[in-house]
Amino acid sequence: MEICRVTNTMKSFFLNKYVVYISRLILGLVFIYASYDKILDPVSFSSNIDNYHISPVALNNLAALIIPWLELIIGICLLTGVFLDGASLISIALLVFFIFIISQAYVRGISLHCGCFKSVTSMDFQNLRIDMLKRIFEDIIFLILGLIVYFRDRFNGEKY
Repeated sequence: MEICRVTNTMKSFFLNKYVVYISRLILGLVFIYASYDKILDPVSFSSNIDNYHISPVALNNLAALIIPWLELIIGICLLTGVFLDGASLISIALLVFFIFIISQAYVRGISLHCGCFKSVTSMDFQNLRIDMLKRIFEDIIFLILGLIVYFRDRFNGEKY
């Protein structure tokens, strides 16, 4: 009986329209902010992508040109509510991908600046490793926000 009450309380919290709006606002602003420096300096962003050692340079350059604009469009869609299901689904996919690539770099012992928000940094080895863990944790939080937005109407039939 107690588990059912806790589950209903959590469900009502996560499906509250204000929680959904705040999740959309935070996630939209984060994606817009993350896109800004990358749009202005795609060369540095391409270099950051190359540091992961998971794709060829030509693909890195293409990704450095496409991902920032995709992040900007996702952020605008989340803020305005236009194409909300698509924007939240793409944001979830991107966040899962970001968590994966940062985690694999961490496990492989590659210490790098993730390129998430700023393109250039001057940290030592240990601070880069700690920053990578922070980014993984932040991306997990953002992933939860994206899931809240995406599943906002799946359980109660209402759209916000």
